[in-house]
Amino acid sequence: MRWMGCMRFLAAVGLVGGFGLTAGPALAEAQPPAPVVTVEPTAPPPPQRVFTDASITADVKARLDASQMLRHADIDIVTAAGVVTLVGVVPSDFARAQAVELAKSTPGVVRVDNMLRLNVASPEAPSQN
Repeated sequence: MRWMGCMRFLAAVGLVGGFGLTAGPALAEAQPPAPVVTVEPTAPPPPQRVFTDASITADVKARLDASQMLRHADIDIVTAAGVVTLVGVVPSDFARAQAVELAKSTPGVVRVDNMLRLNVASPEAPSQN
């Protein structure tokens, strides 16, 4: 009799009987093991280039020197807060436009102030009568 009381108690708790014997393994099979995630360290992003007025001036000067048409032109470059001012003499309107375009396309340039003049000996220069 004692044995039956024990069995009823264990059945009520769920350790013996249909529920107790099948629920444990069923729950264990229903939950997949947690995936193992490995995190690889990433390289830090490359530092952003800081454009100073001096570096912008040097970059514009290098671009003008690389142009055959502008290599020997008398152009001064002044940069302040990313604003490039071109002052000087160029041989033609095309050379003036090219100088402005090269300066505008330089990284870090905010604006270009064009103060370039045509060479008075140039056939494109305005004549005075």
